Amino acid sequence: MSLNVLSKWIRFGGYIVLAVCAALLVLGFVIGETDLMSELYEKIGTIAEIGAITAFSLWIVRLLFLQLKKRNFVLLKWIQMAFKLLREHHTIIGWAAFFAALAHGSYFFLQTNEEWEIIYSGLATLIGFGVLTSFGLFLDKRARGKKYLAYRKIHQAISIVFGLALGIHLLFG
Repeated sequence: MSLNVLSKWIRFGGYIVLAVCAALLVLGFVIGETDLMSELYEKIGTIAEIGAITAFSLWIVRLLFLQLKKRNFVLLKWIQMAFKLLREHHTIIGWAAFFAALAHGSYFFLQTNEEWEIIYSGLATLIGFGVLTSFGLFLDKRARGKKYLAYRKIHQAISIVFGLALGIHLLFG
């Protein structure tokens, strides 16, 4: 499969996740709490986790690529292709993950009677994800030149804080 075809599928999948999560966000308020809905929103949370980890892995793959490039690693071309795909689709993957997290979080925050540790750790994680997404949008639209590098470092720092909050939420959930 060529890189261009794979790129189209990633973009298509991201838009599908965005649309489904937006619909589920509304559906959760209409139907209310049921076992089926709780299970469905658990799966949406898993999609959000996968998307967040995938978007975050751009940073890790970049660091790996730079280290392996120095050592003339044999599979460098594959790692470079993965980096290009992640970099090209980082934004759509991040937005899809955010909307999945928003649907998951809003349902469980408003519909269930879970333990407070799970709810508040999830709420803190969702707020952190919102800050990360908002700053990423700002970075994408406004930052240029030397400011871009400084803002990118801030975006990376926020992603570390978000990753820690997500880890805490997953440990309690």
